[in-house]
Formats: sequence, structure tokens, C-alpha cells
Amino acid sequence: MKNGLRGFVTFLSIAFVVLALSTPTHLSAQVISGDLVGTVLDKTGATVPGASVEAVNVATGVKYPTQSNDGGEYRINNLPVGIYNVTASSTNFAATTVNGFSIELNKTTTLQITLEIKGAVTSIEVSGQAVALDTTTAQLQSTFEGKEVSDLPTVSQGSGVLNLSLLGSGVASSGGVGVGSGPSVGGQRPRNNDFTIEGVDNNDKSVTGPLVSIPNDAVAEFSLLQNQFSPEFGHSSGGQFNTVVKSGTNQFHGLAYIYNQNRHYDALDTLQAAEFLGSGPNCSTQGFSACSSPGPRFDENRIGGQIGGPILKNKLFFFVNYEYEPLGQAGGAGAVCAPTAASITAINATAGLSAANVAIFEKYVPAGVALPAATNPCSPILWTTGSLDTGPLAIVAPSFTNSKFIVSSVDWNISTSDQIRGRYIYNSIVGIDTSATLPVFFTPQPNKFHLVAINEYHTFTPTLTNELRAGYNRFQQSFTAGNFAYPGLDVFPNITLNDLSFLNIGPDPNAPQGATQNTYQLAEALTWTKGNHTLKFGVEGRKLIAPEVFTQRSRGDYEYSNTLDYLQDVAPTFFAERSNGNSIYYGDQSALYWYVNDNWRIRPNITLNLGVRYEYTTSPYSERLQGLNSAASVPGLITFAAPQWSKDNFAPRLGIAWSPGTSGRTSVRAGFGEAYDTLFDNLGLLTVPPQLG
Repeated sequence: MKNGLRGFVTFLSIAFVVLALSTPTHLSAQVISGDLVGTVLDKTGATVPGASVEAVNVATGVKYPTQSNDGGEYRINNLPVGIYNVTASSTNFAATTVNGFSIELNKTTTLQITLEIKGAVTSIEVSGQAVALDTTTAQLQSTFEGKEVSDLPTVSQGSGVLNLSLLGSGVASSGGVGVGSGPSVGGQRPRNNDFTIEGVDNNDKSVTGPLVSIPNDAVAEFSLLQNQFSPEFGHSSGGQFNTVVKSGTNQFHGLAYIYNQNRHYDALDTLQAAEFLGSGPNCSTQGFSACSSPGPRFDENRIGGQIGGPILKNKLFFFVNYEYEPLGQAGGAGAVCAPTAASITAINATAGLSAANVAIFEKYVPAGVALPAATNPCSPILWTTGSLDTGPLAIVAPSFTNSKFIVSSVDWNISTSDQIRGRYIYNSIVGIDTSATLPVFFTPQPNKFHLVAINEYHTFTPTLTNELRAGYNRFQQSFTAGNFAYPGLDVFPNITLNDLSFLNIGPDPNAPQGATQNTYQLAEALTWTKGNHTLKFGVEGRKLIAPEVFTQRSRGDYEYSNTLDYLQDVAPTFFAERSNGNSIYYGDQSALYWYVNDNWRIRPNITLNLGVRYEYTTSPYSERLQGLNSAASVPGLITFAAPQWSKDNFAPRLGIAWSPGTSGRTSVRAGFGEAYDTLFDNLGLLTVPPQLG
């Protein structure tokens, strides 16, 4: 079995090389588009060979011609998603036009066209076609069009259009099935998902999940491929989340919108009432039934507009969408305690304390609210005179995020043989790092995102088409520790006081840290139709440059069982550690993918999908530095060496699609596939060699 698989892979590899040497070096696929296939028939059901078939994009007027083969079958690849009028004509037959036919993202759609004998009528138009099925591939997918993307309420919050995937079968929220972003597809962990925008890699290689976001009103279509996807898709074994943005048309169109959500629309959450959050004269002291709506501050507005249209009619089009989203919320210190005002006075009157530590404590820790013992959630703390009273911190902290989103597209129809599509997407998300316990230590948290996609399509012949894609994705994030000073130390540490409900004095315990990720991508794919075979050959290269800065406890963590110990400046009684330096982890990698696929139409209603994908990905640069400690290896016991990346990641794909009868209304699919996942950088970031961490 193993030798048989290797033989199959070798055969396909040789076929790929032979084709690459014997045909033009441009390529093509439906990663950001859709395909149209079908058969031209006469009224008796006989096939019509040599018929002219043309799909015309209703919005742009762009024409995509082809011709049926000897078996009457036709195929048009790489159609931009949208609505088309499809016309078929032949000698002695009246031209037949099917109006309003939809082409969906990542989907091969079948359309059978029947021609009438030419007589008194020279043309026939058909409208109101039923939803067409994919009867030629084993791929399972869910596709959501512009109206669904704009109108369904689930897309206006959280992960945006990615939330639509939950409407598909076999898809569930992550719940308890594992960490990561997005839903669980087919029972797999969310970290196994793959995200692309306009065919460009949109994965966060640090912790997985998507990077760039697109406002739902700027999305043309979103699709989720669940399993049995063709070998042109890879990188991960989970769901393939693919998004394309809107384009301009032959008509100028504009849109202005606002989405608003705030606390006055919502009933008070039970958990908020339990935390003394809400309205009412006794809410802050009694909680629960004493609290009523409105709750804590929550004001979110998504304000945006878009415009698109022709620069040159039928030739050159543009589209721009801008959205500004300010989000303001009420923050809090959580369930922590602090000495009351009377206890602060007693602290200042106590001899033998560290003046520096007392000054820091009083500067940053507000007095706790004095409450009767029966309703006080805080306990007294140990003191030289016995104990001191404490109370909950009454803090209303700022919490906001200001987001800006720009989406732009340009589409140039050079001729019926050449089209270029360009996209640029920008995200700016600036908020507050609220990981610190006390709001005084909150710091700005900027996040910047850029994505560029350029796709060139060329039709050599009706049976040979190509796509060339260049992509770039950049993400930059920074968590700062602020400009706080601590007497006698070079940086402000984190002080944790366990007897005050683990009150932490200091900035975000994981700051400073930051990450920059640059992904460079170049891909080509070729589609060649030969008889009953539709062959696809593709190759893709990626270069990732991704430095990250993070060292645990780089400013020092000092934990005291009792506040008195800290104020007396004795050694921490529970925990004390400070790491050396703040090293840079380089997640730089290179990747090379290629695939071969054959959709073999054995019969008009049976298609066999045969393919293989190969993935070669190097280990991140900093992980390779484990080899610095090779001198410490003990044969047979432990080995220190650079990780070796796999060089035999062949992933076969096998599928069959059967459409019983001739109606094309039913499709039965089955298949088998293998895929490989990538390891995220946080695994290596926390295990760098000791001399570098």
C-alpha cells in the first residue's frame, strides 16, 4: 500500500514537471473565483459540439467566451463571483440565453443549455433558473453572498462574516473542543483552520486565527470549505475560510450606513447584577435585584460608507469602503481589595516601614470602600497592631477601542484574454491594554494591518487558462509597559499582594512585548481541459519574516503573602523571579507548495477527482538555534539539535461526484483526503535556548 501510494505520487510529480516544461509557465485556479461547466444539448437530448458559449457579467459587461468540445461540453474558468447572462449558439440553432445565473466563490457550477432549431424565432431567453448544484466535485462547502453578508445580524459583531460559517452543517462554536479562533469544523480544533482574503494568506502565525478583518458591507462573498476540498487548498486540515471583496460595476453606486448598539437597548445581564453593576440607588451595595437596566457603559457605533463605479466603461472599475468603529465600555478592577481610608492613616502612623514602598502603594492603590462586616467581601489583613480593615475597590476604569477599516479594489478588463484584479485592505485597531489590575497602569495598544493582492488572469485558448497571484500581508502589534518609575529599580515590576485578593501593582504582567509579521506570497496555477479531463497544476511560494519580543517576567514578578511584608521591604514570601533580558524570537520561515489535480468526467453524470498536494515548510529561525547546545547532548539520553522539518508531506486527495439521472438536481459525493497543519510560533517562543531567553 505504501509503495503504491509512493508510485502514484511519483507519477503525478513527473506529469507536473512534464506539463510545466511543455506548456506556458502561467497558471490558474478558482481560489478567489468560480467556474462554470455544462453541456450544450439539442431538443432531443443530443449534444451539440462546437457551440459558442459566452458568459457576460451583468454588473460590468465583461464577456467570457468559450466553445463546446466534441462531446458538447464547455467550461469557463476563473469567473469573478456575481450574476451572469450565459448565451449558447450554433449553426442552424437559435441562440439561447440564460439570464441571472449566479457564480459563487470556490464553486464549480453546472449549467445545461438546450438549443432549439432555428425557425421563426432566432433567439430564446430563459430567466428564473433554479439554484445550480456542483455536480462535478466531491467538495463540501457553504457559500454566503452579499445580501446575506449584509443583512444577517450575526455578521455585525465579533468575528464578522466568519460567524456565518456556524450556519453550515458540521460546524460548531469552539466550546470545549480546543483553543484557537473561529469555529470547530468537522470536530477539529479551531487552530486547524485556514484563513485567506482574495487568495492571500491571512493567518496569525503566532497563535493562529485570522489577522485582517473586512467590514461585512464590503464583502462580496464568503465561503467555507469543510472537507474533501481540492489539493489547491491546504496549509491546514480544518475549515478553509475564504473571503473576496466587492468590485466596481458599470454603474456608480454609493452607500452610507451606521450600526449602533448600546446599553439602553439591552436588558441587564444577571452576572452584571451579581457584580453590583447596573442602575439603581442600592445597586452598588446590594447588587442582584437592587440593580436594573441600563447596565455599565457599552457604546458601539460602526459608521461607514462606500462608492464604486466605472473608470472606463466595460474596462476599468474601482470600489472603496471606509468604516470607523469606536467602542466604549466601562472597565473595572475586578474582585480586589484595598485598605480603607482609616487603614491608610494607620499605615502612615506605623514605624519601620519602607518609605519608598509605602509611597508607591499610596500613589497607585486607592482606598477601599468601608462596608459593614456582614456585606463586606474583603477580609482584614495582618498588621503590627493586629489587623487592618479593607474594602472593595470602587473604580470606574476607561476601556475603549477605536477601529478604522479601508477596503479598496480595482478591476481592469484588458481584453477577453486578460484581466487584472488589485486589492488593498488596511486595518487600524487602537485600544487600551487592560490586563493590569489597576487602571492607572492601562496603556495604549496599537494594532496595524495591511493586505495587498494582485491577480492576473490570462486565457491562452478556451481550454487553457492561467492565474498569477502576488500577495503581501503585514501585521504589527505592541504592548508597552508605560513610563512608570520605581525607586531603586530600572523598570517598574509587578507586585502581587495575596491578602488583598491578589491585588497586582504594576503594568500588564506580560509587557513589554510586540510582534511583526510579514508574509510574502507568489502563486501560479494552470487549468487545462483535455477531452474528459480537467487538469490543474499549481505552485506557490511563501516567505515569512516574523520577529517577536517577549520574555516572561522580564520586569520581575514579586508576590507577597501579606501586605505588611511588602511595606516592610522584606524578601517576597511567596514568589520572586526576574528573567534576564528581553530577547527577540525570529519566526522567519520559507514554504513551497505544489499540487496536481485531475477532474475526470467518466460519464456525463459521474466525475472522479484525483489529486495530490505537497507542502514543504521550514522550521522558524529561532527554533533552529537549539543546535547551539549540541555539545550538551548525551547519546541515548537527550539530544540538543535544530528541529528537522518534514520533506515528505504528500497529501493525496480522492473524490467522486455522482448526479443520478439527467436533471442535475441531486449530487452524491464521497472522498478521502490527507492534510498537514503548521505549528504556531508561541510553541517556539516559550522554548528558546536558555542563553537567549
